Amino acid sequence: MVSSVLWIWARMLALMCLLVPGSGYLLLREGEKCGGWVEGGCESSLLCQSDEPSSDFFYAEGVCTRPVGCNCSEVQCPPQRRGGCRSRPASDPCGCCSHCPKTKGQVCGGPSWRYGYCDSDLVCALVVGLDSVRPPQIGVCKAVPSHFKDTFSRPLCPVWYGCNVHVGNCDCYSQQSCFPAFSYSTYDACNKVLMEFLTYDVYDSDAKKPPKPEKPAHVCMEWGCEVQDCECVCQQRKCNDRIPLYEEACCNMLKESGCCNASCPEIPTPPCPEDSFISEPHTDPGQCCPVVPAMCTCNFQTCAPKPTYCPNRGLPKLVVKGNGHPGTCCDLYECVKEGD
Repeated sequence: MVSSVLWIWARMLALMCLLVPGSGYLLLREGEKCGGWVEGGCESSLLCQSDEPSSDFFYAEGVCTRPVGCNCSEVQCPPQRRGGCRSRPASDPCGCCSHCPKTKGQVCGGPSWRYGYCDSDLVCALVVGLDSVRPPQIGVCKAVPSHFKDTFSRPLCPVWYGCNVHVGNCDCYSQQSCFPAFSYSTYDACNKVLMEFLTYDVYDSDAKKPPKPEKPAHVCMEWGCEVQDCECVCQQRKCNDRIPLYEEACCNMLKESGCCNASCPEIPTPPCPEDSFISEPHTDPGQCCPVVPAMCTCNFQTCAPKPTYCPNRGLPKLVVKGNGHPGTCCDLYECVKEGD
């Protein structure tokens, strides 16, 4: 009897050691199952990954692993700017940062996905070639027509666990996605807020209501820049009524003031054939000069699929094999008579 009680206490103590202090959030170790019906998340530097894309949007399962090509300690996450994202935030496949998804023509990928992940209707494609990027490769966000979908594989996104309030209940599940949309990370956190709301709401309007639960004071912080000694100093700071100064406007002020360090090296725009376009240069937060220049890269939306019909009983013949290089981005076909 005593030994069984000691065993139970030992199990409880081991479980408590794996919880984030004061949160009830279970930390999972390397090799342990995650997602599915398992509440909690992988330890720092681990990611809940599945071997293949989940066929079920809900309750995706994975294992806590050290993702290949990912080192979040080397990544500077992009700052949160006033106005938020035009679409829902994205999480890169390494799980390092939550950021506004990159749009068509913007740089993506890089070491540990430091340059970000594309919006849901785009792929992060190699600058030159017919493939998706894999860290540490740098790519460009592109729209890809349906007949190219099998050419560009999407990276496996992490499996996330979380909760949302749905029809008056806390609905908790796991989801394999680079666009997780959870309001709460645990059932306890969700249920606490829900119970406080329901307790306050059930009182009759004429009856004395209990005081609303106190919320911790929120300190508004936002990203902004200012000119200091011929430099743009950019950082998170307390919000104020003024519209924050961002890098582009700050760098223009440096140029107008004649600061010698405000000019960036001249990089000529490369020529680009009709089947390609010029990507946007990438500048790191707080900097004036781009670290990734504008590049000529294929626009696969100009690529027509293989013809399914040729007049006069002709057959489609491949005359140019596309290789994803500007000028030869696409396969080109012509209709020829049978036997030619």
